[in-house]
Parts: sequence; structure tokens; C-alpha cells
Amino acid sequence: MSNNWERRWHPLLEQWVIIAANSAVRPWSGIVSDTATQARPAFDQHCYLCPGVTRANGTENPSYQGTYAIDNDFPSLALHAPLAEGDEQLDELRQRAPARGVCRVLCWSEKHNVTMAELSAEGMHNVVKLWQHEFTRLHTNSEVKQVLIFENKGVETGASNLHPHGQVYGYPFVSDNGKRMRQAQNSYAAKHPGQGLLADMLSHPDADELIVEKSAHWSVIVPFAARFSYETWVVPHRRVANLAELHDDELQDLAHTYQRQAKRYDALFKRPAPNITLIHNAPSDSDDPSVNQHWHFHIAMQPPLRDPEKLKYLAGAEAGTNNIINPLQPEHAASQLRECKI
Repeated sequence: MSNNWERRWHPLLEQWVIIAANSAVRPWSGIVSDTATQARPAFDQHCYLCPGVTRANGTENPSYQGTYAIDNDFPSLALHAPLAEGDEQLDELRQRAPARGVCRVLCWSEKHNVTMAELSAEGMHNVVKLWQHEFTRLHTNSEVKQVLIFENKGVETGASNLHPHGQVYGYPFVSDNGKRMRQAQNSYAAKHPGQGLLADMLSHPDADELIVEKSAHWSVIVPFAARFSYETWVVPHRRVANLAELHDDELQDLAHTYQRQAKRYDALFKRPAPNITLIHNAPSDSDDPSVNQHWHFHIAMQPPLRDPEKLKYLAGAEAGTNNIINPLQPEHAASQLRECKI
């Protein structure tokens, strides 16, 4: 089949992705991303995430070393969100409810001028342990139905603060993607007893051309129906539903594997690469373990770049249909990533 005009089924989101490799070489006169990087200080007195700085709410950060977590000073969700009068009596066309939840900020390092790719092995391991700790403390909260840990890295992702950090949201509902992923994995298991969607993706006869790296406990793979040009998933070989179920040796290996992939992106784009990381834990909306018995935890890394200078924008055809157009053949992306010297 031609590399152009091909559609691929995204089994985890149950939607089509269009592969249009010819669009990558079309004449470009749009905005380009500046590949030059400005040196940043290790400490910035104007950064509200640096040690010892007074934040917007008047709280002074301690002189911390390594990882540090705080409540978001400008949260989108709050456990104290009030119930508006009449909320219980709305009709189906005007439903509303209080946005009760948790928003936390997770600092990867006290240093303002580093990224996860530049942390020491111990520092990266501490980041992964922070992920696990924050998930564990939130997913048992009765107000929280889904926990999403994520990082918006770089100005291209809309990050408002360049201090190395991510966030965790504890939602009062299961997101659309959470519902889609759970349904897709349950449906696949029903059709293929004893098998799993992501496990079969890794063991597929043609998976080698999409695999970027295999470590002791994890694989890095470009999805067959990748929605972003250099999207990769970091998938555990053992099926677990969430971070809390990972053993110490799996956490240690995750830190190493994730950081190596972050370094590949830097090598590919020849600069600290912008990236969105999404840590996909199973939803926390039920105490019945069978509800998430087929969920396979994984981490999606989605650089917003098509090449070192061109950003991937959501076009009208994509926004109007939710069917993404990828301008790069996933197998070609995997090959380029494997060749990166890190």
C-alpha cells in the first residue's frame, strides 16, 4: 500500500487516523518553531516553582532538593467547589455539577534549567516514585474518578512556566478518552479470551518495525496508528492497571527507559524537545477490580513537532471530525528514533 492516503484504525481510541505522508513535503510558509534555545539560570527568583520563592498565594517554597509537589495555586478543579442552587433539578439539555477534584504541581528538580532528559539516574528514579506516590494518594479519594499525570514541556505546548515540572489532575468523572480506552480493551478481551490489546500490539508479528527499544520490563513503540508524527508509547511487559501496581524493579527500569526516550527526542530535534507526556492509569471510579481487569497501563509521549522547525497544528478537518492526519509514516518515525545517538 502507498505511504500516502492510508487510514489506520486506532484500536485504543476506536477511531481512524489518516496517514498522509505526502503532506510532509508540501511547500510551507506557516509559522516555524525557533530551534535556538536560550540559556536559563539554575535559579530564577521570579519563578514560583523555584526553592525559597514566594508564590502567588503568599506561601514560600522550602529550600527543597530534587522532587517537590504542591497544590496548584490556580486550580481548574477544587474539592471545596460549591454545589450551585438547583443543580439537582436540571434537565438533560442543561446539566451541570460542581467541578470537585484536585490539581497538583509536580516539580522534577530544584534546578530551573534542567529537563528530565538531563536528570541523574537517581533524580529520574525519584520522579517516577513521585508519580507513583501522587497517584496512590489520589485514586482512593472518593471525589476522584480518574487521575491523570501529565507534563507540558516547552513553549510549543503552551507551558506557562519553564521550570521542570508536570501536573496531576484528579477528575470528578471519567474522561472521554478514559471511557474509550476502557471500552476498547474490554471489547478486545471479550473477542480474544486470555489476550490483551496492548500486549498483542507488542507481540504482533510486524511489531519490530515499530519498536524503538525493549528493556527488561518495558517497550517503547510508535503506535501503528500514531496520531502525532513522533508519538511513542512506553508500555510495561506485565499488564498492570496503574502506577501503584508497579514493583520497585519495574519503577527503576521505567525511569531509565522513559529518560532514554526523552533523550532520543532531544537528539532527533537537536535541542531540548517540546513534548506532552500523558500517564494513562485506569480510572478510579469503581471498587470492583473486574471493571479495569483488562486495562493496560502505559505512557504516551507526544511531541508537537513534525520536524525540528514545524509544529503540528490541529486543522479544521481534524477539529471537525476528531480524525487526526499524521504527515509521517509511523514505521519511518520508529526507524529515525532507533537511529538517534543518545
